[in-house]
Amino acid sequence: MRRRQLTRLLWEFTEQPARPEPPPRTFVLAPFGGGSAYALAEWLPDLRAPGERALALQYPGRGPRSAEPHATDLTALAAAAAQEIADATDGPLVLVGHSLGAVLCYEIAHRLHDLARDVELLAVSAARPPDLQRLDPAAVLAMTRDDWIAELATGGNAELGESPLADIADLAIPVLRADYLLLARYRPGPPRPLTCPLLALGGAADPWVERPYLDAWRSWTTGPFAAAVLPGDHFYYRGATAAFGGLIRARLRHPVTADARTTGRDL
Repeated sequence: MRRRQLTRLLWEFTEQPARPEPPPRTFVLAPFGGGSAYALAEWLPDLRAPGERALALQYPGRGPRSAEPHATDLTALAAAAAQEIADATDGPLVLVGHSLGAVLCYEIAHRLHDLARDVELLAVSAARPPDLQRLDPAAVLAMTRDDWIAELATGGNAELGESPLADIADLAIPVLRADYLLLARYRPGPPRPLTCPLLALGGAADPWVERPYLDAWRSWTTGPFAAAVLPGDHFYYRGATAAFGGLIRARLRHPVTADARTTGRDL
């Protein structure tokens, strides 16, 4: 699978050079705090069908954008992303974000609507809704190096693999701190529900995003809503990408027409 930089913020995962007609569905993937565009490639085999496009957001301050300052305003980042997505795509859009990326996708969906680009589906994974975010900027700034290493050890970043935490902490901590602050300083403003279908996904053992928080996303759209829980923790999709992708694709084939509540056992 090839990757190419499409814009400053968007990277495309591509397998075929030709563009089918009519314009294909495009999946836009937004990574978790501390993550990069590369972190979500494992979703693609079970998410994207042949002929569909997949774009991933590459946040500043990491990877090939490591020389750039980290984002400090989530709504400004969403506005920039929405404009680049609108300029780079033509067909139906499916937004899929994990943790920080889920909240970012919610804001992107609003801005795409303002740009006359409707979203076919917003899938939010392992995230509390905008009004129930719990991070406090002062608490984030007060965290010590040992605190951050403990955070990484309990699942703060899924890109680190088996690397000893002490070896990579000096690289990982600044990125993770910046992303935590980005979310902690986010203020959603007056409630403005979306109109697109919304699917909230999470892990049954996620210590940060319990099931009631997934259900609370219901009030953030006037469109069809569903919530689903799979076994696992905050990064529950690891080792379960078939179930994860299947839940999302099922909403594309058969859009829900009323609230739906399910667990992994019901799939």
